[in-house]
Amino acid sequence: MNTSARRQVKEIVEQMIKEQIQSRSLQRQKPLVVANWKMNMSLEKALHFLNSVQSDPQEGTVVICPPYPLLYPINIAMKKLQTGVQLGAQNVHWKDHGAHTGEVSVGMLQEVGCNFVLIGHSERRMAGESEEAIQHKVKQVLQSGMYPIVCVGENSEEFKQGLTSQIVKQQIEAALKNLPNISNMIIAYEPVWAIGTGQSATPYQAEKVHQTIRQSIHDLHGSIAQRIPILYGGSVHAENARSLAAYENIDGVLVGGASLEVKSFQSIIRSFNKELGSA
Repeated sequence: MNTSARRQVKEIVEQMIKEQIQSRSLQRQKPLVVANWKMNMSLEKALHFLNSVQSDPQEGTVVICPPYPLLYPINIAMKKLQTGVQLGAQNVHWKDHGAHTGEVSVGMLQEVGCNFVLIGHSERRMAGESEEAIQHKVKQVLQSGMYPIVCVGENSEEFKQGLTSQIVKQQIEAALKNLPNISNMIIAYEPVWAIGTGQSATPYQAEKVHQTIRQSIHDLHGSIAQRIPILYGGSVHAENARSLAAYENIDGVLVGGASLEVKSFQSIIRSFNKELGSA
């Protein structure tokens, strides 16, 4: 094949990808709102929270990721109250069992009702979690049938140097390479400089990074990239949720501090259900 023919093939492929991405506006999936409680909440406060929060699965999916000790009692309360909310964990080990003090396995999480689990959160990465460990965890969670929420994002210095796209591409490739089936995959973009700082990427900035993430997934796994939910996480609150939800490639949010209060969290859920739930 000569140079001219190669160029034509490349242009055709690039156009097909653009059309696939543009078509998302016609087939947007239901929103996904995930609460990461981190090391917060007592059992009493958690049960009060569950008595007040409501989610309609027909409009979207809401997930709460509490600390480990609260998983089992919250699962029982969720079943009793029928809130429509699903349960997730904040971390998991890639082994089924063994001498791994302080760790929990996929099977343990499933026994207490977890369907979702965060992997590679920036706070875990800063504590020394490697790309290799993240990839092992992703593979194990996918094999179990659970939904991994893989967190990616740049730190403050990388952001200032304009390296955002390069960093998230590297993290996506490291986490998703050599996986046979990613149909349960969820990605969360969390700019590290925005977490817990009160700062936030603008909705437009977030959308551009989400486009980069979706293209990176497409490069690895093809057209299934259009069906992978991509969440934004980084000082999400009631005031910016509606603006974030309006963007095509922002399929939901990963919420930290604002998920600890029922009123603010319920407002975020409503914002995304209004924008995406009726799409």
